[in-house]
Parts: sequence; structure tokens; C-alpha cells
Amino acid sequence: METCKLTKFLGASLEGILPFPVSVEINIKRGIPRFMITGLPSPSIKESADRIRIAIENSGFEYSLQNILVHLAPAGRKKEGTYLDLPIAAGILYLTEQLPNSEKLERFLFLGELGLDGSVKPLKGILPILSGLDSAGFTAAVVPFENRKEASVLGKFPIYTISHLKDLVSLAKGQMSPEPKCEIKIRSEILPWKFESYKSQLPAIRAVQIASAGYHHCLLSGPPGAGKTMLAKLAHGFLPKIHEKEGIELLGIRSLQEILSDTEVDRPFRSPHHTISDISLVGGSSSLKMGEVSLAGNGILFLDELAEFHSRNLQALREPMEEGRITISRIRGSITYPASFLFIGATNPCPCGYYQTLIKECNCSVASIRNYQSTFNGPFLDRIEIFYHIGFYRNADGEKVSINLKSIRDSIQSAADIQRRRLFRETGKLYNGRLRGEEVERMIPLSKECEIYFWKAIHDQKFSIRKVAHFRKVARTIADLEGSEDVLLRNLEEALVFLNSGWSPENRAVT
Repeated sequence: METCKLTKFLGASLEGILPFPVSVEINIKRGIPRFMITGLPSPSIKESADRIRIAIENSGFEYSLQNILVHLAPAGRKKEGTYLDLPIAAGILYLTEQLPNSEKLERFLFLGELGLDGSVKPLKGILPILSGLDSAGFTAAVVPFENRKEASVLGKFPIYTISHLKDLVSLAKGQMSPEPKCEIKIRSEILPWKFESYKSQLPAIRAVQIASAGYHHCLLSGPPGAGKTMLAKLAHGFLPKIHEKEGIELLGIRSLQEILSDTEVDRPFRSPHHTISDISLVGGSSSLKMGEVSLAGNGILFLDELAEFHSRNLQALREPMEEGRITISRIRGSITYPASFLFIGATNPCPCGYYQTLIKECNCSVASIRNYQSTFNGPFLDRIEIFYHIGFYRNADGEKVSINLKSIRDSIQSAADIQRRRLFRETGKLYNGRLRGEEVERMIPLSKECEIYFWKAIHDQKFSIRKVAHFRKVARTIADLEGSEDVLLRNLEEALVFLNSGWSPENRAVT
């Protein structure tokens, strides 16, 4: 004890979903017995002093009745959670020479909460910490046994698991083997191979096919019972297979919500009610919690009865729809959460629901229609890439056609594979709909003939700069669905149909 008074172990903490390393510096000296923790610890960390002391004693070790000071660096960042119990306890045992003298422990990352009996309890958020930290600062990670599956999916560095404080002795002696790499299990939406639909619904199915293939935000309108919700659920089944990058993100979000017992993930389908608050939708409150836009990441955020949502809620969606992330700022700090969802909205065109349909006569006034549609203002609609109004026509509704959903899904998967090969290496993105700024023109070139048609259509339709990018991206996705190497003129023509059937009570609700 006389020559070994100070040591430093490595832990970590989370700010929202973003981790940061914490250097756990421990000093023991003779003096009045006390246990003090500095470095902006949260109340749960301050309480760990007695918890760690009892855990050490109940594990068969001796607790040193000396002056113990634990400093958590960086001192200016608040540390939350109970991730630091294990590195603090390990450092105390190391300084009191109750662990074999092994310098490699000081190069390990320790994460774990201690029970009073010395057991190491599982924690939420282990995967986001391990995936977000630079492994250059440590050689291996030590995590609770129950967290072994999520911790070992990365394969970036060795993962050791312990279930009790006494296991640190075996770890220091080199008697433990790292966990084998665990694979993420993907749970896919099961669709029937055959599906019967009215002919008037076929263009709408094409719209959600394009939206699903390229992650293009989509708005569907139509009368009650036209199949808008059904189409949104079809889109969920159409989504491409989960890429490894997406799987880790999905598992990380799940890890923040619950203690994982498996590594199974699927694409989320979030459908909040129209009475939802803006905080629940995009995140916030005093605890800076994540909202539906983050929980729907890499899946679908479906807002049914869109006109019934509060306008403030829809305006709050503008940033995450555009950027794929949401920044929440409150007095206690600022946190950025991922929000890479596919937005699908469904709405009636008017209060009665039958404007511009041939099922029933619409008796709504132009003023009431305008007021009903006022929830969607220009900036929000400018983020929508695909519009479609589902119109029922009496001469077509009586006839049904059989659709091979498997062939549609296969074409979407093929298009997704093409996009990943083209985009991922240069941009780190997986879908055309995620491209931003100069990436759009660089990754989606057009032939001379297509350029002429492209700019003429833009001039005629008076598209915004954002809509110009949407035009190019949707056309590229249609070409990918066809397996075409280049964007063809017919791809631009089809993209223009869906892009230009936007919202207006006068003449643009029907394509």
C-alpha cells in the first residue's frame, strides 16, 4: 500500500445516445476513513460509495478503512447511470493488492453495476457505448454476463463478461476467454405471396413501392376505406432487408429502452395517435428523452389522419425528415438523437372525406377544405417526395386484380442492393432518399437528353431547390427498381407524376 496509492481505470457514460470515456482515478491514503467521489457525479453515482463498500465486503474481500478519493474525468461533464460501479470497485481492489498485479486491467474498459452481494448486474445502453467509443483508448471491454450478446455483436475488440466481483481475480490472472462474436438476428415482416387489389389502387401500390425502395417520404390521400392504412402496412413489409449498419443502430436504440436478452431486431412501424404531444413525437422534456421519430429509426413513422394532428407537431418533423436526426435543447443541455425514419402520411382530402372522388358528392366549401388542409403548410409539404391521391372510380372498382407481392419485394431488395453498392463506400449512406446537398448531383448524373427534360420540367413546375433534388432522387430509385444503370427519360416522367401530385384544394389532389 505504501508504494501503490494511485491508479486509473477506464469507464464510460452516456449523454443521450452518445457515449464518452470516463477516466476513473482512484487515490487511497492514510487518514480519516472516508469515500468521496468528485467530477460531477449524478446522485446514482454518489450513492455508489456505500453500495461498493458492501459489495466488496460481501464478496470476501477486505474494504480498506482509509481515505479514498475517486475522481471522474473529464470533470466538467456530468456522469449519469451506474456504469462506473465496476471500474471504481476494481480500482480499489487493485490498489489494496487484492487482485493479482496485472497492468492489463488498466487498459480495459469496465462497465457494470454492483449489487450488495457483489453480483454484477446488467445495464441498458451497453451497445451504444461500445459502438460509439474509439477503441484506441482500450484493448478490451469487461461487461456484465447478461449483456454478453449485445456487447459481442461488434467484433471490434475482445469482450470479457463477469457475473460477480470475485471473477475479477480470474480476469487478472488471464484465466478468462473472450466471448465469441454474436450475430444480429433479423426478424422480417411476413407478407402473403398473392394479394388482391382494385385497379384504382395499383398506382398507389407503385407509389409505396418507390417510397420503400429509396426511403422517400410519402403522403397518401383518399376517402375513408380507400386502403391508405393497408398501403402503409404493405410498405413496412416491402422495406429492404436490414443492413449490418442499420442492425447495430436498431439494436442500440432497443438497448437504451430495455435490458436485452437476445440480438433480434426488426424494422419498427410506429403509428402514434393524432393526440400525441410534440415532446412525445420528437423528444424532449426535462429528461431529454427520445421521441417517436427516433424510435422509428430505419423503419416507418406512419401518421394516420394527418389533418387531425396539431400543426405544431408536423412542423417539428421538418428537421428530422430532412436531416435524419433531431437535436433537443433544454436548460440542462443539448442532445442529438438519430431519426432516420421513412415518413408515410395518410389523410382524407376534406372534412367529409369525399372531395374529388366519385363515390359520394362532397358538400364541403372551398374555405372548409382549405382550413382542413392548412395543417400541412408549404415547408412541411416541401419535404414530401411522393404524393398520391387514391381515387375510386365506379367503372374500375368492381374489378379486382391479383398482385404478386413477392415480386414487388424482390424488386425493392434488388434496388436496395444496387443503391448500397453505389452509395455506401463514397457517402456512407444506403438509400437515394438519404442523399443531401452536393451528393445528389454527384451520385445521380443524367444524360444530355434527360438533363434537357429535367430542367424544362423544373422550370414549368416552378420547383424549389429541395424539389429539384427530390426529382432526381425519385427518378434514380425508379431506375434502380428497373435494374437500369442510367436514369432514363421514362424514369423522369414517372417521377414527375408522383412528385407533382401535391396538395391543393383546387386542382392538385388528383394525379
